[in-house]
Amino acid sequence: MHTAPITSIAADAAGRFAVTASDDKTARVWDLATGRPLRVLRPPQDEGSEGKLYAVALSPDGARVAVGGYTGWDWDHEGSIYLFDWASGRLLRRLPGLPNVIDHLAWSPDGRRLAATLGGKNGLRLFDAASGAEIGRDADYGASSYSVQFRPDGRRLVTGCDDGRVRLYALEGRRLRLVRAVRPLFAPG
Repeated sequence: MHTAPITSIAADAAGRFAVTASDDKTARVWDLATGRPLRVLRPPQDEGSEGKLYAVALSPDGARVAVGGYTGWDWDHEGSIYLFDWASGRLLRRLPGLPNVIDHLAWSPDGRRLAATLGGKNGLRLFDAASGAEIGRDADYGASSYSVQFRPDGRRLVTGCDDGRVRLYALEGRRLRLVRAVRPLFAPG
């Protein structure tokens, strides 16, 4: 059981596993058929907020877990995303150098890319999941972004932001291109 609020949840494409992230500085993997806990993942942590997890994503094949939040600040003064092999609990990779907290994570449907939205006006980062290299970014945001989602074919992704804009991106090879940023109209009442 988590000992603090759960901040994020994700599942694999086949619906076999779920992973939860929490302010208790852990991510927990669950068997969806039985509800049984399978593994506790602990990214590097310190006193205070360091290690609190706000975002989690499970790769489509269910093998890798990405976590982020208030992670990496105490030693790098930058945010970091941590990638785990959940079956072994082994930390596979650290993606450092992010300018703010990680608010949301999403894997592309083929598992080749990982998208992260960030706190503040820092927007979106896109990574090659195999190498960890940043392959795209849009830092022209007016506020924190708490949501990112890939289209099922993996060729587009969309983000939501506290600046009121929904942004649609096209993935063209290894390039990220902003297609449109709109403010949806809301009807009163």
